[in-house]
Amino acid sequence: MASGQIFPLMPLPPGASAAPLDILVGASTPAESLPIATFADAAAAYMDYYGNLRGYGGGGLTLDVVWSSLATANNCVWQAAFRRIQDDAEDVDTTAHSYDYNTVTAAAPSAAGENSLDTITFTNGADMDSLANGEPFILRVLRDPAHASDNLANTAQLWIAHLVLRET
Repeated sequence: MASGQIFPLMPLPPGASAAPLDILVGASTPAESLPIATFADAAAAYMDYYGNLRGYGGGGLTLDVVWSSLATANNCVWQAAFRRIQDDAEDVDTTAHSYDYNTVTAAAPSAAGENSLDTITFTNGADMDSLANGEPFILRVLRDPAHASDNLANTAQLWIAHLVLRET
């Protein structure tokens, strides 16, 4: 498959340290409901996405992260990592996985209520846990406000249905 292939993702909070789910309500009549995960500025929180690399051509991957905040200054650091789930090779419910995160330091949107689109890139191979065509995976997204470059003094709202994973 050529570059640009988009892989569907299904969001689901992890079993621990999950970013709480919420709804961002629009101003239209009737009002829209935008599903978000809220990442506070007090503790690390996570959101998991499940997918499969069907039609993957062997290139790198790019994750588009869409988020907003009431803060209009400073930076939020988004981190993402993969867990490869190989066929008949790993007992997921008993095998711990160490996620190796890639990051983007994202500037807050210029006005409250606006969104920001930022990207995290992964090169083919170990950078994406050596995922191969046809394999299922978990993509874990993290905001750790203790990260040295994260100085966003407010909640970051991840637009959970608007993340896009594509081959680059």
